[in-house]
Amino acid sequence: MKRALLLVLVACGSHPAKHADAMIDMRPPPPDAPPGYFYYVVDHENVPTNNTQARQYALDLNGDGTVDNQLGMVLGVFSSMGFDIQGTTSKAIDTGGILMLGDLYALDFMNTTGSTFTVFDGANPSPAPCSSSSDTVCRHHLTGSGIFDVARTSPRDTPLAGVSVNGTFDEGPGHLPLQLALLDPTTPMHLSLIGARVRFDGVSAAGIASGILAGGVTQDDVNTRLIPYMQASFTLIVARDCCGLTTSPGGPTCNPNATPSCGCLDGSSGKTLLGLFDTSPKDCMITASEIQNNSLIMSLLAPDLMIEGQMALSIGVGFTAVAASYAP
Repeated sequence: MKRALLLVLVACGSHPAKHADAMIDMRPPPPDAPPGYFYYVVDHENVPTNNTQARQYALDLNGDGTVDNQLGMVLGVFSSMGFDIQGTTSKAIDTGGILMLGDLYALDFMNTTGSTFTVFDGANPSPAPCSSSSDTVCRHHLTGSGIFDVARTSPRDTPLAGVSVNGTFDEGPGHLPLQLALLDPTTPMHLSLIGARVRFDGVSAAGIASGILAGGVTQDDVNTRLIPYMQASFTLIVARDCCGLTTSPGGPTCNPNATPSCGCLDGSSGKTLLGLFDTSPKDCMITASEIQNNSLIMSLLAPDLMIEGQMALSIGVGFTAVAASYAP
């Protein structure tokens, strides 16, 4: 009753222009997690920026005694070219562009059998990640008391099964979703990993101190999700650094024969991308086919292991997580 009265007073006494910013989340709180279940939200995602990190954020996915992270190596290549992939990913986490919810079942955080783990795509964080458009830090939903919804479009994979030995959990194999924001923090890429495994430690009800999530990206996901995502992201960067918009350095009209070519700023990421991928025709634009048929991309994105009877491209990332509330 007191909460209802408070809401009425706030609504009646607030200035209309400020009410939307100050609005209290009207959703009922999610029920408490059942005994043995612990819910989290990823608050840091570490993507490889070099080969050393690619091996660090990797797991052995096919049982041959060697860790696998071919797509992680690719991300390292792009990072070496000046693309701030880790910065973009961190920005997406901070501002709610990436929301990954973890669901752990474990009767003991140190030594247990029969543990399970899965991941959902999240939505509707409360509090909002950023307090205003001028908030450059954000992360208000990542304090350990955030409330979330499971996105309607989230996969609901069978939880990975595993064990914990001396505080280290090993779960899998199975299927898990993964979100990455490689070049634009506002539009994450969604991948469905096969042969997925997760290893993490430093686990408590308050969070997960260190973890690795890894799995295989199918060729279908490479063709229908990864390459189109790269093309859309590259297009945004070209427009920012070269031409295509009234706000672009080269203006709304792209001219490959101009000086500088396509209006690109010297040393910019857009100029680098056009040099790599704008091949046939040279028109200051990058198409999905130009990416898919690029010899470098064909080599970098070639499947590197067999999982579940099909060739797949391995990927691994590091992560930490904090407590969260949601209804699975």
